[in-house]
Parts: sequence; C-alpha cells; structure tokens
Amino acid sequence: MSDSFFIKNKTAIIVTALAVSSAVGAYWFYSQSQATSSTSRDLGDDSPTSGSSSKKNKKKKKSKGPSSPDPESSSPSSTHKKSPQYPVNSKGLPDITSDVADKLSEQEKESWAVQLKEDGNTEFKNKKYETAIAYYTAALQLKEDPIYYSNRSACYAALDDHENVIKDTTAAIKLKPDYTKCILRRATSYEILERYEDAMFDLTALTIYGGFSNKSVEQILERVLRKHSIKIVDQKEKVLALPSAATIGSFFGAFADEGELFGVDENSEGGGKFLYDALAKIKANTREGYDEADTLINQAVSALEGDASKKDTYAIALEYASAFQFLKNDPTTAADLINKSISIQPRPRAYVYRALINADKSSYEEAMKDFALAEKLDPNSPDIFYHLGQLHYLTGNLANAETNFKKAKSLNPENVYAYIQLACITYKNGHQQEADEKFTEAKLKFPTSPEIPNYYGEILADKGDVDGAIRQFDVSARLQEKLDRFSVGALPLINKATVISRESLERMGEAEELLTKACALDPKSELARISLAQIKLQKDEVDDAITLFEESCDLARSIEEKIQAISFAEATKMQKRIKNDPVLTAKITELMRQSGAL
Repeated sequence: MSDSFFIKNKTAIIVTALAVSSAVGAYWFYSQSQATSSTSRDLGDDSPTSGSSSKKNKKKKKSKGPSSPDPESSSPSSTHKKSPQYPVNSKGLPDITSDVADKLSEQEKESWAVQLKEDGNTEFKNKKYETAIAYYTAALQLKEDPIYYSNRSACYAALDDHENVIKDTTAAIKLKPDYTKCILRRATSYEILERYEDAMFDLTALTIYGGFSNKSVEQILERVLRKHSIKIVDQKEKVLALPSAATIGSFFGAFADEGELFGVDENSEGGGKFLYDALAKIKANTREGYDEADTLINQAVSALEGDASKKDTYAIALEYASAFQFLKNDPTTAADLINKSISIQPRPRAYVYRALINADKSSYEEAMKDFALAEKLDPNSPDIFYHLGQLHYLTGNLANAETNFKKAKSLNPENVYAYIQLACITYKNGHQQEADEKFTEAKLKFPTSPEIPNYYGEILADKGDVDGAIRQFDVSARLQEKLDRFSVGALPLINKATVISRESLERMGEAEELLTKACALDPKSELARISLAQIKLQKDEVDDAITLFEESCDLARSIEEKIQAISFAEATKMQKRIKNDPVLTAKITELMRQSGAL
C-alpha cells in the first residue's frame, strides 16, 4: 500500500478505521512527514498563561521540604483584589479544614472556592507556584472542579514536577473527559518522563476531539511516535544477518563476472578452495547459497591469513568478506576488511566496494575519490561506471548517471541492470515512448530475465497503466518460477499486490494471497511482510498486522527502516487501545455521523 494512498485519504481512513478496525489510521500517523513542533502549555480555563513547561534540558529543581519552606516563594501576595472570605493561617495562606468546610452552605463553598482560584491565579502570575498550589488545593477542598485541578497541574508543570502534573490532569480529565488543555499538558509530562505510549494515547485522543484537523497536535504525535520507536529499536539486540537473497543477488549481479581468478580454481586447496566454492555459491544466486557462501568466505580468510605466498588470494577473500559484512549492515567491520585488502593488493573492485561503503554513510566525497582510484587502476572496468552511475542516480544527477550507465553497458553488455537503469532515466526525463523502446531492447537481449518485466511494470504502474503493469508483474513472476536462481524473488508478487489493493478493495483477498506467497517465497523480505501487514489492517486482523510489522523491523537492514516498521506496529497497538476507550469510541462514532459515514 503506497504512502500517497493513505495521505490522500487520511481523514476517511482514520475515522472509519478507528470506529471499525481501530488500526488502519495507525499507518497514516507514520506516513506523514517527520515534522516536529513545540507548543505552549497554558493554564486551564479562566486562568493566567504558564508559558512553556517543556524543560527536558533544564536542571530539575530541588524539592523544598515542608519543614523549611522558602518564605519568598511560599508567602502570599501582600494584597488581594478583595479581602478573603476564607480563614488564613499565620503565613497568610488559606486554612481550610474539614470542620470549616462542613459548616459552609453550598453557595458559600462555591463563593470561597472561586476566590481561592482567583487568588491562586494571582500567585501564579507572580510565578509563586508553590503558593498558588496552596490556594488551588484549598479550593479543591471545597469543590472538586476540573479547572482547579488543571490550574494546580500548571503550577506543577512550572516546577517540573511531572508526576503531580499527571495526577492532577488525570483527576481533571476524569471529571471532564474532553478537557483538551489537560490532555495536552498530561501528554507533555508523559513525553518528558519518556512514557511515550501514554503520551501517544493522549495525543491521539486530542486528534479525535479536534476532528482530525489539529495539525500541531498531529506533528507532536509523529514526534512522540518516532521517539518511542527509536527507543524500542535501540533496546533491541543487534543481530547481523544477511538480507533477502533478491537484495544480495542484485548487489553481486551488478558486478561483471570475474571469470577465472589467479590461484583460485576447482583444484585449489585450503583457503583457495574455500574461496572458489564461495564464489560458485554467489554465482548460483540461490536463497540458501548466500549463507553458505558467507561461511566459506570466512573460512577462506582464516585459512589464508599469514600465508605470504597467497597474499593476492587473501586480499580477494577480504574483499568478499567486506562485501558480506556490508550486506549485513556492519559498515565498520566492512570498512576495516576492505582497507586491509587494499593495503595488501588493491584492485578496482576493492575500491568500488569501499566507495559503496562510503556512499552508504553519505561520505560522497570519499566515495568519488575511491571511484577515481579504481579508474586509475583500470579505466575500462565496467564496475566503476555502473556504480558511479548509481551514485549519481541516487543523488538526483540524472545526466551524469546516464553517461556512466551507458559506459558501463558498453564495457559489460551482460549487465541487465545497466539497461534497466537507462530505461528508467529516460522515463524520468519525460520520454515515455523512448523508455518503452529501451525496455523492449532489454527484453530482446535478456528474454528470460525476470528483472526487466518487473521494473517495466513499476514504470507502467507509475504511468497509471494498471492492466499493463499487472501483465508485466505476471510475466516476471512466471519467469522467476522457471529459473533455478533467485533473481527478483518475491518482488513481482509484492508489486502486483500493491497495485491491485490500491485500485480495488474487492481484490483485497487476492492481494493477501499474493503477499502470503511472497512471504513464503522470500522469508527475509521485510517489504513482503510490511505490505501484508497493511492488508491485515484493512481486514481488521490487527494482531496479525502487529506481528508482521515487528517481523519486518527485525528483517530490515537500515536503522531508519527498522524505525519505520516498529512505528507501524506501535501506532497500530495504540489504535487498539483507543478502540477500547468507550468515551473516545463514542466521539469517533459522532464524527462519522457528522461526516455521513454512518
């Protein structure tokens, strides 16, 4: 399911989902841009403004014990607008006991409580927060009013006493469930205390009470959801594992065939034989073969280390060991291994590997230096120009990308990805007919390649030719089934499911079947799982969706992808919690009636 679909239909999806499935709206909360904002926290109704209470970087004030009050901060103002009706103690503070309260009529209690609130507001304006607390507390002894709790919570917020902020705002919300100022103030304290799930619940409630039209609250919700997700990802044990076979296959498939390497053949022994067998596994491009290749590469490195007569072979083994660590998302180890390889025997491919590691961490200047060093060693290495073209493509420099892809294609006519990238650039430049011709050229050159119809299908889907896109995805999937190598794997199934689920709710079942098959075909595909999870949301199979999102997080390669996946899971959990709240459920039903959805 594309982000754009949810963004364009956000209000209808959120309202309907919260009332019916309680989950689809969760997707939208993350799919919006990662905006941040600050908000002012003010006192409740009929009260002064407190200013910002978000002081996460501010040193917490020390608590003053009751036996040693600060006379400057605890003494009341010297004058009131009118003489107090209520009794005061020796310090001029209100002295309301239960005996005093019991003797008052309801009218007197109301009158005294109003004056206590007004005097508390005066103290608050003078920034005498502890004194103001005494007045609001006295007012609450006479009348349990949500405004008094709200005003006292503002004092606690100013004192960075967020536990008491939560207690008072909770009391106010219990009396007045839609008390949005208190809900926001409590959410702020929850965020400061890193109780992100509780903050998200309050912020989601605010979006509901605001009819899903409060952009500033939505931005805060996005920020808190991201913080919560980052915290979860940070706490997860880091497991280094290879990604999907389709990802690995496309990585190595973009490099030219090495052919026979010096000192590495089927008759090699020891480390050389380990390396030969590993390269054969890589070339076979099977789902199980890459894990075996990884083990063989490590065995080759261990066996060749220290053998001066095999230093060239050892350098190549280090290159591949670096590539596998890079694919496992361990750039530090990958960089150490490739630097060691280059120090022993530099090859153009080694510099290209290092360029990719540098580009992955956005060190583009260093990457360009590595490409230059590779070209100096071999100006006719197709690997240099293909991956240099990729770098330009990803950074938006389509002209330079096209130039390099053309050179890579001429130097290595067997690189199917160069043909595909040139066709995609032509399409991006607005030449649709010429792009179609380039895909046709590629199909004639590589008639059994599943990659070409898959990526051509993506272009057609972008053009709005849904039927044409589906036909190409079907062709790609059939070609993949006939191959003994993994190639695109489950990608055409995922793409087809995405297109048909976006176009027709009636085909949701078909999309689910395709994505279930994709997950079985490629157990390491996080994209298959996150796509299936979105279908599960629309079918109200919320728990299955959460499991799939969490699995996708574990499979994702980059930290950002992990955060995105866990954000989906956590937002979905929050929607379940919202659905179980009868007050909010009633409000959602009301909104649906107003919108004509019921």
